Parts: sequence; C-alpha cells; structure tokens
Amino acid sequence: MTRSGILLVSVLAGTGAIAGVADIAQGVALPEAPGKQQILDSCTRCHGVDVIVAQPRSPDEWGEVVGTMIGQGAAFTDEAFETVMAYLSTNLAPRAASPD
Repeated sequence: MTRSGILLVSVLAGTGAIAGVADIAQGVALPEAPGKQQILDSCTRCHGVDVIVAQPRSPDEWGEVVGTMIGQGAAFTDEAFETVMAYLSTNLAPRAASPD
C-alpha cells in the first residue's frame, strides 16, 4: 500500500467511514478456494481486495503481513489464522516461472 493509501485508510478509520474502503476496488476478485470467505470477513474490514491481490507473496511474507495486521488490531482465532494463512499461501503466492 502506498503512503497516501495508508493515510487514507487512517483518516477513514478515524471518521468511522472505513466500511466503504472494501468497496473501492470493485471488480477485483479473490480466487475461489476454501478460506476465501474468511479473508473477505477479516481482511476487507480495513482495506479492499485490491490490496490483498496486488502483490503475490511467499508463505513467509504472508506471515509477516498477517502478523503486521494483527499488530494493527486485526483479530483472528487460531483456526481463522491458519485458514487465512493457508488461503494466502496457496492462492496468492508467486507463480513459479514456466520453463522456456
């Protein structure tokens, strides 16, 4: 997320208008797979799907991102955390380069 995007989210959160942030990136969709609904329920409370899919990450990188989100107030049960991590690591990880 860009610095201005973080500022926008911070301002919206402070005004109570954060509920609309998830709708900003209409047309961006998450892959269909187990855990998608948990992502939508948990992660889009503060940002749109576009932020989630913008940059594929390795499982370790997703762990850092989710850890940061928890540090900023996201709440996950152990089961929800495992579901979110499995979804992100499986569906939003960098694709291996195909052989030439």
